[in-house]
Amino acid sequence: MSTLLSTSIAFFLLSQSLAGAYDVHSKAPRASPREPPYTGKPEDFTTAANAPLWPYQRFVTEPDFHPPVLQITKQPTATDGLLVFAPLPFILNYPDRFAGGLIMDQLGNPIWHSPVEALGNLEVGGFEGVLKFWTGGIGGNFIDAHGFGSVTVLDKHYNQSAVFTLNDGTFKSGDSLQNKPQPSYIDIHENLLTTRGTLLVTAYNSTPYDLSSVGGPKDGWLLDSLVYEIELKTGKTIFRWSSVEHVDELPLNGSHQLHPDGTIIDGGNATHPWDYFLTNSVYPDGDGYILSSRHYWSAIRIDSKGNVTWNLNGKTGGDFKFIDQNTEPSTFSWQHHIRANRATENKDITITMFNNNNHGLDNGTAPSTGLEIYLDLQKKTARTVKRLIDPQDQLYADSQGTYEDLTDNHTFIGYGQIPKFKEFDENGKVVMDARFGVDNQVSSYRSFLINASTWSAAPHYAPKIAATHLENGTVVVSMSWNGATPDAYDSWLINATPARDRPAGSARETVPRTGFESNVTLAAGTQSVVVWASKGSKPASKPVTLRL
Repeated sequence: MSTLLSTSIAFFLLSQSLAGAYDVHSKAPRASPREPPYTGKPEDFTTAANAPLWPYQRFVTEPDFHPPVLQITKQPTATDGLLVFAPLPFILNYPDRFAGGLIMDQLGNPIWHSPVEALGNLEVGGFEGVLKFWTGGIGGNFIDAHGFGSVTVLDKHYNQSAVFTLNDGTFKSGDSLQNKPQPSYIDIHENLLTTRGTLLVTAYNSTPYDLSSVGGPKDGWLLDSLVYEIELKTGKTIFRWSSVEHVDELPLNGSHQLHPDGTIIDGGNATHPWDYFLTNSVYPDGDGYILSSRHYWSAIRIDSKGNVTWNLNGKTGGDFKFIDQNTEPSTFSWQHHIRANRATENKDITITMFNNNNHGLDNGTAPSTGLEIYLDLQKKTARTVKRLIDPQDQLYADSQGTYEDLTDNHTFIGYGQIPKFKEFDENGKVVMDARFGVDNQVSSYRSFLINASTWSAAPHYAPKIAATHLENGTVVVSMSWNGATPDAYDSWLINATPARDRPAGSARETVPRTGFESNVTLAAGTQSVVVWASKGSKPASKPVTLRL
């Protein structure tokens, strides 16, 4: 049974006490030093050996934060907003460059950096507009990974409001990297907060199964792909679905998770089960759900009892016939992030997806695309509405990816294993292109572009300040307030004095906010400084005192 753990404990607390206010002996603020964008040749972005060359930012106030420098080009017609993503390196040889969950403006300045490293599926929104992310351990084979973890929900002040876990006592870890019992079995692939006050998650269970019908061992093992819907207020599971329990409707021979010679991948024992189905997204559709099965190349609708209503298969069409009139049909494979929009209850539905078109054993065959497909549920036809691809920069993403509808018929595509984002306008033209690393060396499972008003946050904890003493006796004071959105504060109120024991006074100097971390240089002999984040001349945060 899934469990809801509510707590009033802050996610992390950085408050410090007020000790007085002082005069400023200082000059104009300066931005924190940042490494310049990587300006290597375009082909260098695809070379693994160049991964260490990609620059990462450094901050005096948050020395453990290392967000990547963002290289971005943007047209005037592109959407303004905040980027939400979670960079994760494939090779952990560079711990000083390990990022985490990020909310970042389009100038590359972090707004919020998670204090947790192993983080995925970061998203803003859902029920009551909160910040949600997954944390846990990653396992699986060399082709497709899955996770064992929990889902954390933060409010707009970064208070931890809930942690969701899943362990009903039936799970076998069955994984080569995590071959031991886990406290929670929520998978990384889907953790969707719905507008009906529930959380949709995926999970996997290593299960004994006769695989002789597909050329495997009779006493074999497979990964049962599971879906749960959890009620937010109670933590109660209100829906459960198992792929193995519906193998009569979705037979094993529909899987494409095979070696080039047609034999199944793994399946010989509990620690190396055959990952034949892989549900990587779930979306509510009326009283049912639409699943993305990566290894079946299918968008599958199930009803409230778990029975299959229809199956759109990317290779054969499944229950539908492709009727595209052009040379680029809506076929797809190895896809991620299927979402749906139903125009009428019974007649038609539009689904969107990130079409990987690639896989660890099937790479470079066709470029990855964003797809929007119209389904006529009465005529059982499928027609492409959008097929988004940059002809000047065709990308081949083996795994992960995002398709997000924006306003004005624009679309945001996150390329998953390829560390890039693109925004396409209503005509399919690229109006924003961004990169945050070298191909196949860092990824973001999902990525989003949100309107700045969607996430308006003022942390409950105080800002951080730190001092750097220079040889000439002056002191550079650095200030940051992790998580504060642009509307929360726009400047800093600063008081400083050369005397430690001067009585408190009122703030007399204001310096503007400059990116994530702002700096001010104080005169030699300064002994104390008190800092507030401010909105105009009004304090917006708790004061922080630093003895120099």
